[in-house]
Amino acid sequence: MSENLRPDDRELAQLPREIAPPRDLWPAISRAIRPAPRQRWPMALAAAASGALLAAALSWAILHNRPSSVPAPAQAALAGPAADLADPSYVAARAELEHSFHERLALLEPVTRARIEQSLLVIRNAQDDIRKALAADPASPVLQELLDSTRHDEIDLYEGVVRGTQPAISRT
Repeated sequence: MSENLRPDDRELAQLPREIAPPRDLWPAISRAIRPAPRQRWPMALAAAASGALLAAALSWAILHNRPSSVPAPAQAALAGPAADLADPSYVAARAELEHSFHERLALLEPVTRARIEQSLLVIRNAQDDIRKALAADPASPVLQELLDSTRHDEIDLYEGVVRGTQPAISRT
């Protein structure tokens, strides 16, 4: 049968059917086709830190540059570290805002109204706790700052409800 073959085919037929490689080639091939493992933690940490900084910067810009619907006397009274709650213009402005808040709160769905009332209760309880702490340490700048912050939170809550329930035409 090898007589009918061409010369090239005869030479091929004489070769062994299997040839064992002199060494195991797979580890070298695997290393060559697989990229080297990279450290992903530094990049992930950098991305997380930059995302947090961006969120903080945007929050600060939004909160400090937004127009306020709090009347100017109320803003002035809230601005100082020792807001004088006995200032008649502040008291009147706050009473007007609180009145609008309660009117608009009644327009909301019961579930939403309950959540807002719960938030207001948390703010007022915090104010009471801070006032008690201030009675024991009236010179504490930290406690005064916390009290001012809760007053701002309360006004922000009032503003949010009033602004959120305004007819769409007047929101421009």
